[in-house]
Amino acid sequence: MLEKLGEVLRKATDKLANAIFLDKNIVDKIVRDLQRALIEADVNVLLVKKLSDKIKKAAFDERIKGIEKKEHIIKLLHDELVKILGEYKQLKLQSKQNRIMLLGLYGAGKCVHEKSNIQLSDGDIIKAKNLYRRYSKKCNEKDLEDGKIINISNENLFVPSFNQKTLRIENKKVTHLWKLKKEELMKIKLDNGNDYSIKVTPEHPFFVLRDGQVVQLRADELTSNDFISITNNLEIQGEQINLSNQIKNLNLDIYLAQEEIQKFLPKNKILKEICENLNYKRNYCSFTSDIKKGKIPLELIDINNYNCLKIKKHGSTKIITFPLILTQEFAEFIGYVIGDGHLSKGIIGITTENPEIIKRLVELSKLLFNIIPTITKDKRTKNLYQVRLSSTTLVEIFRIFGLTPGKKGKNLEVPKQILLSHNEIARSFIKAYFDCDSSPAKNKRFIELTSESQIIIQQIDLLLRRFGILSIISKKIINKIPYWRLYIKAKYAEIYSEKIGYLIKSKQEKTKKYKQIGEIQGAGNQDMIPLGKVLKALRLQMGFSIGEIQENAVYSYGIYEQKGFISREQLRKLVLYYKLKKQGIFRNILKDISNNQNLKDKYSKGFLNGALRHIETQGLINRIGSQILLTEKSKEHLETINETKTISKILLENVEKLAVSNICWLPIKEITNIKNNAEYVYDLTVKDNHSFIAEGFIVHNTTTIAKLGNYYAKRGNKVILIGLDVHRPAAKEQLKQLAERNKLNCFVDFEEKDALKTWQKLKPKLKDYDVVLIDTAGRHTLDKELVTEISALNRQISPTENILVMPADIGQAAKSQAEDFKEMLQITGVIVTRMDSSAKGGGALTACAETKAKVYFITNGEKINDIEEFNPKSFLSRLLGMGDLQSLIEKIKSVTKEDEQEEIRKKLEQGKLSLNDVVEQVKSMNSLGGFEKIKSMIPGLGNAKIPENLLGTQQEKISKWEHILKSMTLEERENPELFEKQISRISRVAKGAGVNNSDVRSLLKQYKMIQSMIKGGADMDMSQGMDQKQMQKLMKKFGKRKVMRF
Repeated sequence: MLEKLGEVLRKATDKLANAIFLDKNIVDKIVRDLQRALIEADVNVLLVKKLSDKIKKAAFDERIKGIEKKEHIIKLLHDELVKILGEYKQLKLQSKQNRIMLLGLYGAGKCVHEKSNIQLSDGDIIKAKNLYRRYSKKCNEKDLEDGKIINISNENLFVPSFNQKTLRIENKKVTHLWKLKKEELMKIKLDNGNDYSIKVTPEHPFFVLRDGQVVQLRADELTSNDFISITNNLEIQGEQINLSNQIKNLNLDIYLAQEEIQKFLPKNKILKEICENLNYKRNYCSFTSDIKKGKIPLELIDINNYNCLKIKKHGSTKIITFPLILTQEFAEFIGYVIGDGHLSKGIIGITTENPEIIKRLVELSKLLFNIIPTITKDKRTKNLYQVRLSSTTLVEIFRIFGLTPGKKGKNLEVPKQILLSHNEIARSFIKAYFDCDSSPAKNKRFIELTSESQIIIQQIDLLLRRFGILSIISKKIINKIPYWRLYIKAKYAEIYSEKIGYLIKSKQEKTKKYKQIGEIQGAGNQDMIPLGKVLKALRLQMGFSIGEIQENAVYSYGIYEQKGFISREQLRKLVLYYKLKKQGIFRNILKDISNNQNLKDKYSKGFLNGALRHIETQGLINRIGSQILLTEKSKEHLETINETKTISKILLENVEKLAVSNICWLPIKEITNIKNNAEYVYDLTVKDNHSFIAEGFIVHNTTTIAKLGNYYAKRGNKVILIGLDVHRPAAKEQLKQLAERNKLNCFVDFEEKDALKTWQKLKPKLKDYDVVLIDTAGRHTLDKELVTEISALNRQISPTENILVMPADIGQAAKSQAEDFKEMLQITGVIVTRMDSSAKGGGALTACAETKAKVYFITNGEKINDIEEFNPKSFLSRLLGMGDLQSLIEKIKSVTKEDEQEEIRKKLEQGKLSLNDVVEQVKSMNSLGGFEKIKSMIPGLGNAKIPENLLGTQQEKISKWEHILKSMTLEERENPELFEKQISRISRVAKGAGVNNSDVRSLLKQYKMIQSMIKGGADMDMSQGMDQKQMQKLMKKFGKRKVMRF
């Protein structure tokens, strides 16, 4: 959050502190950098101008007595930034009961249309309505004011989910399913065919790429200039599909040896009794006769251990073989039936003109079912043939795949068994289906698949993503009948040819050329990443010229930079080039000129002439005879490069994530307000990432009251959450979930529809609680009805605090919202949420300060502990890289029990921990979001390079470490230095714990690192804050020393 602003502030203070003289050029440069960074952080332009004017005035004013001018300016910058961030105001609890009412403008239910296709992690693709219905049959529904909710926490339902930090798709657990009433929806259509869209509620968030940053926006905040995240690769493994249970309930007979039949017949029943109890009735005489011949009803046999059966439908005459495991060959056969097949009474027929398919069908029929099909001429065209498998048994069994006699038409779907299967099985199905119904273009990377069924086209679109193939969907009316077309083009047509392909040779030959065509034509529009001005900014910060990039890494790079779009493949090459080269020749030449080096000794004459000519046209050098001089612009440019190394690194890391992600960014084509044509909309609660995939789109679903409740509960207060939001769909249930998940007390009344009556009912139950947190109603706007209701609650409750909750991503709009609430409802403070996911946090904070609305807390993540007090000085200290140990100690309080907090505080301040403490603290770091999230609080470590093992995921290590601790003696745990004196202890402990010696050393290394980090604060009283000497002492230990006097 606000990394760039922090970097610019650090560089500005460094430059001021280290300057020998303060001239106009230095001051102007500092002011320009500050202006740019503050405006990018969405700080009000007038505030930025006032700050700039004050810095300039102070720079050329007379010295203040006793303080050097540059130190005066540093102090001025610090004080003015603190001032625009607002005053520090703690929310101090009173000795009496504290009633804290939370207010704000919220959405009314972040949901999708009932017909949205939801991708599940097991490979299944299911309509939102059907998913809800599936679990409503086996889990209890709870009634809400505007719908229903199902708790499926105990079920094993996972969905692919988008991790905004890594830009990768991960499988995450679904805990709840919702259906809510909602009339107003929005249809978001992307420029990816004429029928590629999703219907959602206006407040439903999407992930959008703006200026190289992934941000979260509501549907009603999207514009036609935005690019939405679409996954192009789903890592779904599937499973082996056994068909035994699916055919178990059919009226079938199977053929086994007598000894096998006898194993399955009930021992304590006579044949007549067995016959009478059959689900499908049999004549007793026929039944006994059949058993003697080795024929027995399927329902009597446990067939789970069989791979293949001799089988027939009861009453049929022809016996067939039937595989009980869905193999690649079986999936291929199903693909041909789905593509060109039809079922009639007793016959599965497949119509085709292709002799290769006919030959393959004959092979598969005999291999799978022991059926030799008949091949007859179809009179409709000259070369058309019908391959017919005559078997009433096979027709009956194919019902399990959703295929029944009659016209397939618009209801055709990919069989569920294919969706749930391994990718190799899915590949065979797709290949056969595409052999039948798709057309690859000649000399053009383009494959078209057409169907009257919209659902099968949508399913194939998602199924293809398991192979990294993104497609396009369009709708066309032919003779008044709608058809859907799926297109695979450009790079993705190449991938199709490589990973799936065709059986038909003529189609093979066309698609084999696609790779060669791609070497000329490039990746295609779908794979272009919209980076805008980021490409140029990164190149300049890295010090490269367009020419050297084009010559050594990315051909035609200049065009990419000019347009602001670059393909994923070329972006990967660019990132790799930057990482390997580290600095460009453009920058090297300027540095050599600056250092008065002889350029002719280092560069060839031809190259040097061209490079100097280019640099001169850019206004970076002046040539006077044989002498080459740097211009002021060039000096500034070199200075900027040197100063923005960390910014460059952060920017390069972000760009690299985009380059290696499995996400595409497609432009919005049209946004339409529509009415919901169904009774309900649907939503999923997804753990951690809070997102799922609907219609191929990545969509998001999220509150603050639980974080605040946990904050005070961890500090020894008896806390209760009260639900008085009677308007938002599912607000009460959501509050109850949050409370249960985090072990907080909660009161809600699911029956009462009046907030005032609810309060009156609950009030007598609250006398034993120190802190009462009250969740009130929200709206899209601050309307009269909301003001009236909350004003009435205000009079009845007499809250000690009225806190406005608003997200950071509204930026400067926070000002008007805070003013409106302050005027109408007398708010006492603000909580700014989602500081980690918005570049507009600076705007939100400064906007609140302008209105004198004090910010009590900020939240910076989805976890329960991601909340902290907002102290402008500490916040600025962190931005300046000076750390914030007081906030770190507060963070530790939020993840430790009250009786452990004092002991941990003392150990932290004394710089003495045991190995047990280290493991517990690493666990705590993980619950805080990992060390990466708190390192900015440790002086000097904000931008320090921390070893990977300290920043990486620690779960596996923690498990090993706990075994290691159990193998140690008490003395070893309390005094880890013993391992340095006696190395043999390491081998003994490792052997006892069943781990490697390196795992024990890893724990000891972690101990040393954390011990070293906290030792610097041993002589400081954190409760009193840190003075300048203490700060410098810590910064000298952990990072670059900054000479700053405030």
